[in-house]
Amino acid sequence: MIKKTLLSLLAAVTLTVPAIQAQDPQDLSQRDEEREAYNAARRTNTIDGWEIFIHNPESFYIDQARKMRDNAIVRDYCNRQITLDRLVNYIEDNETHEPRIKTFYANLVNNPTHSYRYEHMDIGFNGCTGRVDETITLADGSPVRHNYFIFDERGLLVKSSITGSRGKAVVTTYDYDYDNLHGYCLKSVKRGGRTYKYDVFFNENDKLELITGDDNHKWVFSYGENGALNKLVVADASSKRTLVYRDGYIIRCEIGSTAQRYLYDYDSATFKKYLIGIVNQSSPDSTQVRTIEYQIDTKGRITWAKISNSQKEYMTIERTYSK
Repeated sequence: MIKKTLLSLLAAVTLTVPAIQAQDPQDLSQRDEEREAYNAARRTNTIDGWEIFIHNPESFYIDQARKMRDNAIVRDYCNRQITLDRLVNYIEDNETHEPRIKTFYANLVNNPTHSYRYEHMDIGFNGCTGRVDETITLADGSPVRHNYFIFDERGLLVKSSITGSRGKAVVTTYDYDYDNLHGYCLKSVKRGGRTYKYDVFFNENDKLELITGDDNHKWVFSYGENGALNKLVVADASSKRTLVYRDGYIIRCEIGSTAQRYLYDYDSATFKKYLIGIVNQSSPDSTQVRTIEYQIDTKGRITWAKISNSQKEYMTIERTYSK
């Protein structure tokens, strides 16, 4: 019997090597078969194909398959063709997901012209895609205003037409840049025959940090320890406002010495929050409350809203969606 000492093990190398090489022919056959299956999976390179190896505890390729699966996930969800619906479904269905996908998603939806962030009359679009037609009726009898917004498959605003108080519609188009690391970012805006260009900067974690435009607009993004957006400063040549976020929703807006608190109601059917009130505290003795009532469709999109200022009706908004 060989003693388990370092010298005896070194002396026994020539005896033990043949024993290690002698394997069961059945084991060799299984390894050969799995090697062929692994090579076939590399050719197709699908997420489901790699999952077969990962969920087989006897597989020789679990670690390799896990790395290949993770790369395939990033490839499938971080690209030009990805739709907002597909990306959101992945984010919502996976408690843990690839850090790059989380960054790609954050850069997309934190874009100020994304349907999750783009706000009109304080009523957001809840991440919709396609065309939205909007009719605004003011309680003071002013002419009815007709607007429309077009969001692409990723939820980015590509065109809008907003009617002003004088009845003139201002049409704006939006263009975007794309790269494989950061995803989409605002490139230019065309309005009234002029084109405004934007520069975009990212932080050390590749997240959207700053957007500056030659129209004097600026957006500065800040993130919390969990990586989620917690503050956005929006400024132009004449004004600045600071938006404070929690769980993706604005909870506070600061404009000069005025602070506004945003109040929400959670809808258990759509799993979304809806803005129901804005409390405007301009001084200890001056408080104004804007309240909002809604009707929503089965997809959680706002189809009708009534806005009141200090219990006095201000306007109603009707929206229809192309899809």
